[in-house]
Amino acid sequence: MRSNKAKYLTVYEELKQQITNEDYLIGDLLPAEPELQKRYNVSRITIRHAVDLLVDEGYVQRLHGVGTIIISQKKSLQLQKLLSFSEDNKGRNLHSSLFSFEATIPATLLAYSQLDLPKGAMVSCHERVRWIQDTPIGFHRIYCPSFISLSAEELEAPDASLYQLFQQKGYVVKKANETIESIAASEKLAKILKVEENSPLLYVQRSTKDQQDRLIEYAQIFYRGDQYRYSVELESP
Repeated sequence: MRSNKAKYLTVYEELKQQITNEDYLIGDLLPAEPELQKRYNVSRITIRHAVDLLVDEGYVQRLHGVGTIIISQKKSLQLQKLLSFSEDNKGRNLHSSLFSFEATIPATLLAYSQLDLPKGAMVSCHERVRWIQDTPIGFHRIYCPSFISLSAEELEAPDASLYQLFQQKGYVVKKANETIESIAASEKLAKILKVEENSPLLYVQRSTKDQQDRLIEYAQIFYRGDQYRYSVELESP
């Protein structure tokens, strides 16, 4: 028992280090169990125990018929309350612009895992740049399941609110899960947000549910680290 525990902990630590070192990127698949068994010369149950720990800590997610996908390279933050973008910027000249819109595209591995969709499902995807006065403050990439119909016309207005659109269509936002981490700006994001490449960004992933507990949104949100903050209220358990 002691030996088995040492084996799966060793495999777990090595895989976690590879993930945090970015040997695997978010959206990549972890090698299949038989490959990991061969690599570490251990039993299938040992590999499963190791991967279970990675699942529990939020690094990976198992997808039926697909495999195990990397969903984070850092530990999740458990937060009790978050201010929305609009709430955090009340009284300021806030507006947004539509960067791109696709009404129907195949869901990425990450999108259909976060929206709990079947393999091969179609989604809509739109990207928006959020501004305060003349300063780009954030970049949002939003995936929605195909049962929610959205159009570019609905999203083009500078004051367009996705959650208001959801409500008009009968999907009332009730709860969301978020993970927050710091990342370096890619060349594309640096140009959009008008910062230097590799500047610090606040990266938020959000999965949102409606009043019937349906997953209706998966968001990837990038905020400038020098311009944006989250206000957090924590309560003891």
